[in-house]
Amino acid sequence: MKPLLSTAALLLLATPALAQLQTVELKDGRYNCTLGTYYMGDIELEDGQYRGPAWDGKFEGDYPYELTEGGTINWDGPLGGLSSGGNTVVATVLGDVGGTVGFDITIQLENGNFSQVTCSPE
Repeated sequence: MKPLLSTAALLLLATPALAQLQTVELKDGRYNCTLGTYYMGDIELEDGQYRGPAWDGKFEGDYPYELTEGGTINWDGPLGGLSSGGNTVVATVLGDVGGTVGFDITIQLENGNFSQVTCSPE
């Protein structure tokens, strides 16, 4: 019975953290996106629309995005090289990036490997 009790206690402790993540709001603004130490461009969010990523500030088109209750983002348009050339965006998850809310984009590369791009508010 001890393992069952311990598991239940852990679930109760984790519940407030999960609820807090679901109520986090992603602020409008510019997000710097990196893959490790490599700069991948900026994504701008404004009023439910996004553009980018762009390295030079020359964004092409505005597209809608959806922020889900589960703390993920559904992009309703392209994400530049992150979603072209055989690359596929698998998931985008909100998270704590240096004490602020940002997001991680998981990409499956053409060769089948996965990479994660982290986007932090400017």
